[in-house]
Amino acid sequence: MDFLTQPLLTEDGFINQACMNELEAAIANMPPTYDRLSGDEEWNTKKWTCLKEVTGHFAHWAVRQLKVIPFPPGLEKMVGYLDACLVSKFNGETLGLSEYDMLELSLCDINKALHDILMGDKTFLSWNTKEALGDDWLDLHALLHNVCISIRNERRESAAFNEKFDKDWAERESADDAEE
Repeated sequence: MDFLTQPLLTEDGFINQACMNELEAAIANMPPTYDRLSGDEEWNTKKWTCLKEVTGHFAHWAVRQLKVIPFPPGLEKMVGYLDACLVSKFNGETLGLSEYDMLELSLCDINKALHDILMGDKTFLSWNTKEALGDDWLDLHALLHNVCISIRNERRESAAFNEKFDKDWAERESADDAEE
């Protein structure tokens, strides 16, 4: 991992522009989430994922990350485009989609699919411009990462619920067996 070589503040207590330049370069050269987290087991475990989870969280974060305007221009078009591209992409995979538009995907799979589909799209890329958003700003990489974070959190909550349910059921079954 590279570290900054310049101090944050100058001797006079002002922000050091050389440090800021290094920081901006480090951020600009940061690999996408699917590369950064490729060694993380949680991010590489495939679980059943409904494509509407992906498009729903995409719309959620496209709106939620904005401060000034209510939603980015072309949001409805982008959600439809993303949905169509996900269906097309995953129907071409060996397993293909189930009849319920579900597929076993890891969080890295989801992030890479989002990156591959959206990072070349003119409307999506415009969400990071003053012309489209005025004084607002959308961090596109953060948006894609947040989609995966939301899905990860849902997976964790579901796993905790299932674990508690299984434990409670086992205790109930044991109590019933003891009564007999």
